[in-house]
Amino acid sequence: MPTSPDSAESSHPLRVAVLGCGAQGRNHLNAYAALPEIQIAAICDLDEARRNATGEHYGVPESGRFADYRDLLANAGPLDIVSICTMPISHREMTVAALDAGANVICEKPTALNLDEAQAMHAAAVRNGKLLTVGFNMRFLPAAQYLKQYVDEGGIGTPVWGHAWTMATDIPWWGKHYVKRISGGGVLASTAVHILDLALWMRGNPTPTTVSCSMATLYPRKRAVTAPSPQAHAEFDVEDTFNAHIRFTDGTFLSLTGGWSHDQPAYSYSFELVGDRAAIEFAPLRVVEERDGVPVDITPELPPVTTSQTGMDDWGASVVAEIADLVHAIRTGSAPTVRFEQAMTVQAIVDACYRSADLGREVEVAPIEAAVAPR
Repeated sequence: MPTSPDSAESSHPLRVAVLGCGAQGRNHLNAYAALPEIQIAAICDLDEARRNATGEHYGVPESGRFADYRDLLANAGPLDIVSICTMPISHREMTVAALDAGANVICEKPTALNLDEAQAMHAAAVRNGKLLTVGFNMRFLPAAQYLKQYVDEGGIGTPVWGHAWTMATDIPWWGKHYVKRISGGGVLASTAVHILDLALWMRGNPTPTTVSCSMATLYPRKRAVTAPSPQAHAEFDVEDTFNAHIRFTDGTFLSLTGGWSHDQPAYSYSFELVGDRAAIEFAPLRVVEERDGVPVDITPELPPVTTSQTGMDDWGASVVAEIADLVHAIRTGSAPTVRFEQAMTVQAIVDACYRSADLGREVEVAPIEAAVAPR
């Protein structure tokens, strides 16, 4: 996995700005603060108290603190990277503006409200010759890195099918993920996209053909008392349970399941991938190979510094790694690990899931428009 660029790659400090100072915005700021040759030039947040507290913590002067991202882009000076850590309703607008202003962009997931918006973002990156990537930081978790290498080296043989799931015990009230016009959708769009991307990346990003999906909303029949306010209760209008079956051009298939009010002792967030030689699971990490007709557990013991039986313990470090990966790509003129075309495929599958659930039948996944990607 790429780390921070070495001195041979560094010619000047990269000036960065972070739009949105919530939990994920602070993760990005922590990552930038941990990397050499980075200057946190500006931040943006509508909440004045949070904006100023964040600025004080990360040493951003008052002149670099903005309530409006347009003022930031116009007055913060030239920027090398803009991190967009807001809700999806603003992703397209902010991403296109930042790219047009000459910055490279890392946009948090979900990528956009729909595929049309994602393709507009991609077109802006191509038009400006800038890098655009998405915050699918789970690719950089230790267990994911190990499994990706194992699969790429032929460990599971030929992939056949997979199952990915995110079964949460509570609703993420900390952001308006429960309001469709702001989030683009519920547990699928806001939460399950992470594990969907991870499962697709592990497979080498196959091309999807069709999706069949069913959805339900269990709230307020379940978890009603957890609503933080009457307004939040009234605004809830998304799915909180779904199941999808996805087919790919190579004949393989993937089931994807998600829920926000699953009755179990703890959060379960993982995927299983089965090949004709072995099967792997992400969290807890598991590798089982067939040897002489018998399944044999060959799960490795990862070094203590990266051991993660849950797959989630190194979340902050994985954000640092994904930011470092982008810095490396900018310095070397290479592509980031998370290619935006791959994020558009995730978005296309998500869109197809909602369309299938609305129609009550299997639907085709929209093709990604061909375009020359930057670098």
